[in-house]
Amino acid sequence: MNKDRVIPRRAVVLAAGLLLLSAFAIPLVREQQPQVPDLKPPSELALLMRHMTSWSDSTKQRLVQQRELPPFPKEFTGILTAAPTDSKMDIERSHFDAFAHYYLDQLKALYAAAPEDRARTFNATVNGCATCHGSACPGPLVKIRKLYVPL
Repeated sequence: MNKDRVIPRRAVVLAAGLLLLSAFAIPLVREQQPQVPDLKPPSELALLMRHMTSWSDSTKQRLVQQRELPPFPKEFTGILTAAPTDSKMDIERSHFDAFAHYYLDQLKALYAAAPEDRARTFNATVNGCATCHGSACPGPLVKIRKLYVPL
């Protein structure tokens, strides 16, 4: 028998042990994986607010760089009719509508403002978001607070 081809008994026992251990360990690892709950798709209102956040962030950058405003976001008027998550709100509808109208009024004021007043007017728009989210759905406040233009 050729000594180069003989596999030591220890290596065979070790390989068999590892194979046996892995056969039992893999199902245990699979069983311990946390179950990820089925996530609901975002609501119409949530998607609109994400778009509003993205628009606000890019508008902030334009204001900081003293560039022109982007085109007026007409689609933001949808805030008055967009369906919330689970068709319910954490705030009375009349209060939400008041905040939404304030936001839309501030948005119009931003586009009507003289260039030197736009940063202040934009911050009032962001403040409207923060005030509403302070009353209901406070999760986005951290992100909203980063939208203010330094004056």
